[in-house]
Amino acid sequence: MTQNTTSRSDTITSAMRVVLSNGLVALIQRNPSTPTVSVRGEVLTGAVHEAAELNGVAVFTGAALIRGTASRSFQQIVAETEERGCSVNAGGGLHSSGFGGKALAEDLPLVLEVLAEMLISPTFPEHEVEKLRGQFLLSLRESEQEPGTQASRAVRRLLYPPEHPYSRLSSGTPETVAAIARADLLAFHRSYAPQLTHIAIVGDVVPEAVVAELERRFGGWQAQQALPPLDLPPVVRPSTVLREDIAMPGKVQSDVIWAVPGLRRSDADYYAAMVGNMILGRIGMGGRLGENIREEQGLAYYAYSGVEADLGAGPWAAAAGVNPEHVEQAIAAILHEIERFCADGPTDEELADARAYLTGSLVLGLETNDGIAGTLLAIERFGLGLDYIARYPAIINGVSHADIVAAARTYLSVEGYVLAVAGPAGGTQ
Repeated sequence: MTQNTTSRSDTITSAMRVVLSNGLVALIQRNPSTPTVSVRGEVLTGAVHEAAELNGVAVFTGAALIRGTASRSFQQIVAETEERGCSVNAGGGLHSSGFGGKALAEDLPLVLEVLAEMLISPTFPEHEVEKLRGQFLLSLRESEQEPGTQASRAVRRLLYPPEHPYSRLSSGTPETVAAIARADLLAFHRSYAPQLTHIAIVGDVVPEAVVAELERRFGGWQAQQALPPLDLPPVVRPSTVLREDIAMPGKVQSDVIWAVPGLRRSDADYYAAMVGNMILGRIGMGGRLGENIREEQGLAYYAYSGVEADLGAGPWAAAAGVNPEHVEQAIAAILHEIERFCADGPTDEELADARAYLTGSLVLGLETNDGIAGTLLAIERFGLGLDYIARYPAIINGVSHADIVAAARTYLSVEGYVLAVAGPAGGTQ
């Protein structure tokens, strides 16, 4: 481990972790080298907890938190924070609803006061809800015209059963968002609870004073209903090829997405899959996929792969944006690279490069207060322990060639997978 990595790991291990009287977990790291402070938090309730007919309500609710509270209107929140050079934000997501803020250290009490109001006593004013709905609908209608969005929706429909929350995008659809009522936002907000909430605060602060402020602002918050269950049905890899072509007349590019069910963040072979995916489709200009499909053959505008590993097993996918005339060639190239990777695994050079990149990027992510706060949240969410950064280089360097091959053969397949193509004439010529 380099000296730089050692010093960064010390930054995390010295953080204070406190559980408030109501179950809220706070992680506080003093960083006297900067006069600012960053706040990042999450409530572990999101789109995975919403009903299919209310698809988008978690994102809608999270975004509406700032639109007014029992004590402040949206305009007052903006005016008060901007006057002091502060900022606050909130938004919903797939597994959690996030919130945060930035300020000079002396203005942290104001940021925590406003964030507490947003989380505990939002009012969801009807006129603000309608303005936000209009913005969402405009964004959704624009994104629905993008081949990448249509291909993503199709892949999830093919890969997951309808009752699985991963079978749909957390943003919702124009139809579901248009039907969401203010009462639905109020109902979903009742699933917010301190026991589901983690908050990380990093900057020039006195940790003990921050804990006292958190107890003052958040200590009286109590859950309004039972904690939401997380029901993620198991998903079996397709035994054959399931393909959907979406015709989008007038488009000049086709988006191709290949996918299989992946793995959870807590699975034992997560790191082998992560390092393997870095080599297959992330590092440099898109790993092997980018090198072959984009650089060597000139078939794609972009090509990459990604592993969506969280509380549940998201897709392990490969994607490419191609000229419609090259769709079938690009698909064949994707399958060729996946098959070759499963057979032979990475070269020694590829493995060394991936290890160096992953350990180096971790250090870069700890250069700012916001980066440290985000890392602390991830450590808490997945139960990694505050010594995780110190252990991380050994974990990554311990991933062997055999580990990567085993993970690739376990999850990747050129025989059973789903495939979506969106573009002119359904992506075929």
